[in-house]
Amino acid sequence: MGTVYPRGRKLWIGYKDARGKWCYSATDHVVGEEAKARKVLVAVEVRVAAGLAHGEADHGPVTLRRYSEAWVTDRRRRGLGSVDSDQGRLNHALPSLGRLLLTEVRPKHVRDLVRELRAKSGPRPDQLAPRTVRHVYGTLHTMFEDAVADELIEFNPCKVKRGELPKKIDKDPSWRSGAVFTRAEVEAVLSDERIPHDRRVLYALLFLGGLRFGEAAALRWRSYDTTTRPLGKLLVASSFNSHKRAEKSVKTEHTREVPVHGTLARMLAAWKLTGWSAMLGRQPKPDDLLIPSREERNRNVNHALKRFHEDLERLDLRKRRQHDARRSFITLARSDGARKDVLEWVTHGPRGDIVDLYTTLPWETLCAEVAKLRISLREGKVIALPRAANASEGNGASYDPSYSPPKLAASDRIKGGVDGTRTRGLRRDRPAL
Repeated sequence: MGTVYPRGRKLWIGYKDARGKWCYSATDHVVGEEAKARKVLVAVEVRVAAGLAHGEADHGPVTLRRYSEAWVTDRRRRGLGSVDSDQGRLNHALPSLGRLLLTEVRPKHVRDLVRELRAKSGPRPDQLAPRTVRHVYGTLHTMFEDAVADELIEFNPCKVKRGELPKKIDKDPSWRSGAVFTRAEVEAVLSDERIPHDRRVLYALLFLGGLRFGEAAALRWRSYDTTTRPLGKLLVASSFNSHKRAEKSVKTEHTREVPVHGTLARMLAAWKLTGWSAMLGRQPKPDDLLIPSREERNRNVNHALKRFHEDLERLDLRKRRQHDARRSFITLARSDGARKDVLEWVTHGPRGDIVDLYTTLPWETLCAEVAKLRISLREGKVIALPRAANASEGNGASYDPSYSPPKLAASDRIKGGVDGTRTRGLRRDRPAL
């Protein structure tokens, strides 16, 4: 226990530091204000105790680098999903601030770091995106808030003037507009039979339900209620983390109910009736994953991204992220007249304020907005091409406009091409022209 004593008119405090050595320092209080000086002493002793808990007795005062390592470790132990991102962002700050004692970091140090990072931002691949600078600052702010809660420091030094942080823009401002899939591209991805059945169902959940990949990978058949009207219902309550290979709560930590678009319902029905059992050799049970891997495990986001890019290349479509399917769902639905505020309930759930948490939108309202999305599966058609159009020049073939080719049998057709219609050509027994 420390002490408060006078030296002249001033009040001083005495306390033991983390190494057990007595230290003495003056306060801002004078004789007669002993109660205030006692509060200063208590605050100092609390910080000393917190320092002991963070290894000051063995390793000396806590530096920003040491605290950041302990902070990341603690967040990983608590199972927070953003740990890897946090660690990567702190790596941008540690070269400049890591050597400072945690108690020495001031707002000017944080300001100088932001200016240093802004000088490195730009459109080139080796430069930082403006959003990255903001994310680094945000992670630092969160870490210092935890340091205040750990009673290692008295205040959060992450305070910068207006205009110091860059605006929320992308490194390449043009990529975001090109990330959206067109209606024709979505229908091609969902319809083309060159893409395996299971992957088309996965893509339908992303494009027609607005689900995140991890949410789709964690869905089980019991999550799908086909009895609700006017549309079926998907209960999105968990998400699969491919890095940790474990299911966790959804990103917003709010369970939400997603109306099943008519086209998605059609695909899920066919998948449950034949596709799932054809892939795994048995009928699905309620606790089975809706779209498992071929080893009956949750799908891995990195493996799925490679296959997604292969499928896009197969359809002669340019590469984009799987998450852009979610962006496309919102964009296309809004262009078809869906209300923004209702779509937000479908894709994100309630915002989190007390009024939203006490609000439940009518199921019919959610269904009505999702149903406005005009996406359907493409049906195969037979297109009879003139013989001369397929013949090479100089082979003597001629086109008879009076000839009417026969219809092809179903076995002679290929459905679901990029343009929605493909054929194998006419059978060999067709009459010669």
